[in-house]
Amino acid sequence: MGHKKILKRINKLAPIMAKMTDSELQAQVAIIRGMLANNEDENQILATAFALVREADKRIIGLFPNDEQVLGAITIYYGDIAELKTGEGKTLVATMPLFLRALRTNGVFLVTTNEYLAHRDYLKNHKLFEWLGLTVSDGVADNDEEFLHSEVKKKVYEADIIYTSNSALGFDFLIDGLAANEKGQFLCELNYAILDEVDSILLDQAQTPLLISGAPTIQSNYFIICNSFVLTLEEDIDYEYDEEKRSVWLTERGIENAKDYFSVPEIMNIEHFELFQHIVLALKANFVLKKDRDYIVDGNEIKLLDYKNGRIMKGMNLQAGLQQAVEAFENLPITAETQTISSVTYQNLFRSFKKLSGMTGTANTNKSEFIETYNMTVKKIKTHKKDIRKDYKPERYVTFDAKMEASLKKVLELHKVGRPVLLITGSVDISELYSMHLLNLGIPHNVLNAKNSAKEAMIIKEAGRKGSLTVATAMAGRGTDIVVDSEAVELGGLAVVIGELMSSLRIELQAKGRSGRQGLPGDTYTYESLEDDVIKANVQENIQKYYDRHKNKTDKIRSFKINREFSNAQSKSEDNSYSARFNNLQYDEVQRLQKGFIDEIRSTILKINEVSKLERIFISIAKDTINENFQTKQQISRAELKRYIFDRVDYNFKENMFENQPEMFTSKQAIEFLMKLLGENLQNRKSELDDEEAFIEYIKIAMLKAIDDCWSGQVDSLNQLRMVVAQRASAQRDPVLEYENEARQSYELYRDICQRNILKNVALSLFEIHKGELIVTFP
Repeated sequence: MGHKKILKRINKLAPIMAKMTDSELQAQVAIIRGMLANNEDENQILATAFALVREADKRIIGLFPNDEQVLGAITIYYGDIAELKTGEGKTLVATMPLFLRALRTNGVFLVTTNEYLAHRDYLKNHKLFEWLGLTVSDGVADNDEEFLHSEVKKKVYEADIIYTSNSALGFDFLIDGLAANEKGQFLCELNYAILDEVDSILLDQAQTPLLISGAPTIQSNYFIICNSFVLTLEEDIDYEYDEEKRSVWLTERGIENAKDYFSVPEIMNIEHFELFQHIVLALKANFVLKKDRDYIVDGNEIKLLDYKNGRIMKGMNLQAGLQQAVEAFENLPITAETQTISSVTYQNLFRSFKKLSGMTGTANTNKSEFIETYNMTVKKIKTHKKDIRKDYKPERYVTFDAKMEASLKKVLELHKVGRPVLLITGSVDISELYSMHLLNLGIPHNVLNAKNSAKEAMIIKEAGRKGSLTVATAMAGRGTDIVVDSEAVELGGLAVVIGELMSSLRIELQAKGRSGRQGLPGDTYTYESLEDDVIKANVQENIQKYYDRHKNKTDKIRSFKINREFSNAQSKSEDNSYSARFNNLQYDEVQRLQKGFIDEIRSTILKINEVSKLERIFISIAKDTINENFQTKQQISRAELKRYIFDRVDYNFKENMFENQPEMFTSKQAIEFLMKLLGENLQNRKSELDDEEAFIEYIKIAMLKAIDDCWSGQVDSLNQLRMVVAQRASAQRDPVLEYENEARQSYELYRDICQRNILKNVALSLFEIHKGELIVTFP
């Protein structure tokens, strides 16, 4: 049945629900549960449930979802993306599919792009769901120690509906995957999620790795000296930089200079791999990453920026040494490199859900990618009131200065008559440049970027008032709506001025979408130049001659051919972003499959509560490891065997244990001797603990520690491997295929190391029970 036919059913039920008392309405929940249990008609269940929530919304929240909102809710329920324009009430839309999905299964999430939004939506809606007999939790309630405790987390994830942010869920996903026992696990099944600002999470932040870091690694002393070397290089002579692909590499001349600078005969040899790797990092820090676009310097810290909205990405660092390379470039104290214990990208996190759906104001421009990557169809939902916003054609100029002068002239013109103006830029540094010009002109204004995000909600709230002027980086996922006051509406509503060519049409539409919400008047103006980053990175060769001839002109570009290059540049930027996401998806798929094997092994171990079964698994692993070490050897001396015993099997081995044993062992004799010794060691440990539950916990902890340490090593290897294989494209080799082959070999290597460490951890670890808690010290 089509969505509009279901809507008709819901509308027919509306007057019936409206006549019911509160208790009669609440009783409908049990009726719907019964319909679900009896597998009744899906469309009838949906119509009844949505009609119920619609009426409950009116009574508890004070808002009655309109027909367009209901159509959006139906789309979301079936696992698709509803494109609902900014201001169309997405928070209310989500109440309907969340309710019915929560009746069907546990593990139902509403995921937003930040903690503020998640907490806000929870506060708005928890009374509604509780009134309907469901439990609902706030997944970002606090960051204190109590909230981080697994027992508290368990209660959060036991709720029927969980409101959380993508980052909070991601870190909980990683922490839960490292639990040492079943008590430490708290995450529910990942069955269904609605992603608010779905394009921001699944496209713009798709490649963002969430990391759990461990102890610092041995610190390299190459960062500062490699940065000093890179500062001596000349572009196109010693190195080449591809702005379009954001990649940089040494030329042959640069490699020769590196040999001389570091006094090494062959810098490309494996023995100098680490040095060469640090040179590559220094090149990226100096020429690829840009201050106030990719990161800001806050005190002595490097803080990463979300390129789309200019926000600081809390808790995120550059990986594989790049963070330290940027610190060296900015002349900051070099922080310690830490070992990555576990990581996941948002792409892989949300592909773990059995069903996903989403809502956003701008998804249709990327509809094919959503289908290909996530099997989610985008459906546009018309606005409840007619959109009367006027979007003026872009004004395009040759130089940045000419564009800025024209855009500021428009801002002053709008500000003079009292129109609220939102001036949107693509980066922090450009927003501050506009702010400086406005200050010089004596124009009061607010600036919203990463450097003052603490005042974000207040600044956005003020942005719709008569006479207000706000300079901001891109606006998606800001959370607080711009409320245009009545005086401003009479003057023509909010005017949005976009100060540069955006990297995608979707981001441009998000900026424009701040004006003309819910049928209100509004205008948008766009100013672009041939010196904008998107142009320079994508089509500079095509326009260089035109630029050279006209760079002293300040009037608008009239050439149809040159104007067309702006759209071409934006399209090319979008294609490059898509290619980057697709390539990362292929890389991530390798890691996802390997992590799946690890999770399966961990889960199996955690669920075993029989001593005999755990012992059999351990003995099997130990026998494989011992066989691998000795089965190919013709003879093994007592000295060699003793060394292996002390390293792997038993610290308490005595020389007299060799009594009645040969001076030289065959491989079979050595293996049998070691397995017998290991069995005795295991029984001694069981007797020493004298507690079956404690012994089970000990075996689990020892095995999981080995698994987690080796997976941590594999994660680091995979991160390094990405950097290495990227260079192989110049040799006409497929980097993804190279990565798959190398990753498989690396995984097999770490699997063997893991088995050896399991043997060592179980056989050699020290333990004690202190105040009822088992404490294990690993060898």
